[in-house]
Amino acid sequence: MKSFLFITLSALATCAPAWAQAPAAASRVTGTVTGVNAGAKQITVKSDKGDSIVLNTTDKSFLLRLPPGETDTKKAVKITLSDVGDGDRLVASGQESADQKTMDARTVLIMSKSDVAEVKKREAEDWLKRGSTGTVTAIDPAAKTLTIKVGSREVSVQPGDKTVYHRYSLDSAKFADAKPSTFAEIKVGDQVRVLGDKSTDGASIKAEQIVAGTFRQLAATIESIDAATGEMKVKDLATKKSLTIRVDSESTMKKLDPQMAAMMARRYAPGAQADGRGGPGAGGPGGGAGRSGMPRPDGQGAGGRMGGGRGGDVGAMLDRLPAIHLTDLKNGDALMVSTTMGSDPTKVTAIMLLAGVEPLLTASPSAVRDIMSGWNLGGGGGGEGN
Repeated sequence: MKSFLFITLSALATCAPAWAQAPAAASRVTGTVTGVNAGAKQITVKSDKGDSIVLNTTDKSFLLRLPPGETDTKKAVKITLSDVGDGDRLVASGQESADQKTMDARTVLIMSKSDVAEVKKREAEDWLKRGSTGTVTAIDPAAKTLTIKVGSREVSVQPGDKTVYHRYSLDSAKFADAKPSTFAEIKVGDQVRVLGDKSTDGASIKAEQIVAGTFRQLAATIESIDAATGEMKVKDLATKKSLTIRVDSESTMKKLDPQMAAMMARRYAPGAQADGRGGPGAGGPGGGAGRSGMPRPDGQGAGGRMGGGRGGDVGAMLDRLPAIHLTDLKNGDALMVSTTMGSDPTKVTAIMLLAGVEPLLTASPSAVRDIMSGWNLGGGGGGEGN
């Protein structure tokens, strides 16, 4: 899973011109190294736009490496072409050719492949520690704040002037496919991931990064499965229409066992008590510590029982279930699925899929929304994703 490397790559893009001291007309390319020709003093790069470009370097070119996590250009160190390898990330500035196929590079600022991995690791750990996932329930444009539902409680998200925004694409829940965005693009109903420091009582978050997107949550039954293509045709139980759901390597697929499904059905049934008794975490499957030691969304630390209403930390419980595969499903099975919106609404990609849900669908028409909104985009990983 590819990471944005939000802070560090932004720093690379900002710092490179300062080192180059290049004219304002100089071009800049950001991308991944795909080849190095030491004899010709050339670096081949796949840009973040998807194009291939060859960087021509000379003895006067600046080749620099910034240690992982650093944003101070004074800490960059000079390197040679022999220090550059496939998979390294770079920002280069210089004079681009008219056909945009080559660039005479004045400055090439490198982050090595191993440094990229280190940044990804740090990001994942940071998102596990300080990340929250929720659904936008209110927006205050004047105050520029959001209210999101995290588990069973509402949390105020307070962005600042330096908050970084991204928005998921219609066809992907991968951070790597998200695009730069703004506060104005966030909508009520969006699923969001927020990175930032929580208040002591967990009621607010000072947001450093916000990634938002609109996703579909549906209940469906399987009509046919094509394991070879990784696709299945399902009937949306709400619209009674058929659509194709694609499952890929990023899709999370789980299945409730009958006992757990029955307990959850009692928990989500209309009029169920909000004390968590008889529900997940009450001494049965799903109880115990939170996901991977991650602080609970309510800010009260990892672990503990899933009390405090029907929401609970259902996402953590579902995360602990063993993964299933497309071949474990069959025609007629009922599913709860969170999917992309899809540029073609009749063909979407599964983000989170939960099988064995027949008792839940019978017990409560709101179970899909309550469960999938708490699980969708769950887990850590803004350094994707996340």
